[in-house]
Amino acid sequence: MGVISVEDRNDIYDMLGRYVWALDTGDADGFVNIFTADGGFIDTRGNHHKGPEALRAAVMGYLNDPDFRGRQHQVTHLFVEGEPGRYVVTSYWTVIKWNFEKGEKGVFSTGWSRDTCVKTGDGWKIAERALGWWTDKHCPWVGPTA
Repeated sequence: MGVISVEDRNDIYDMLGRYVWALDTGDADGFVNIFTADGGFIDTRGNHHKGPEALRAAVMGYLNDPDFRGRQHQVTHLFVEGEPGRYVVTSYWTVIKWNFEKGEKGVFSTGWSRDTCVKTGDGWKIAERALGWWTDKHCPWVGPTA
């Protein structure tokens, strides 16, 4: 495994920050532009959204869902593996939700993600983002080895 430069790590972290910001603020163009031209993501239901049209349709579906409004995605505990120019970032994500009409706020869901990030002429982009739930039944749990 190659050692990632501080500059590349910071650029990747910023790019992932732009991803969640675009998603949470309804910036469909910004969301699509985070991905490579043939990039995509696998959502928590296992659906594959690949390419700009599929990405735009997926994000617009989220943004047009009244239950989606008020969500805020947090991405933490990122660790990076790979070689210069192509890294896989594994992290936790948490979605908090504010429902003003009901006067409720709290944790909506939790999970993990694996992002394959590639350096392009336009900076770092996501080639693939794979999402998974983190529950007592859905997590990358290895379990005891004995």
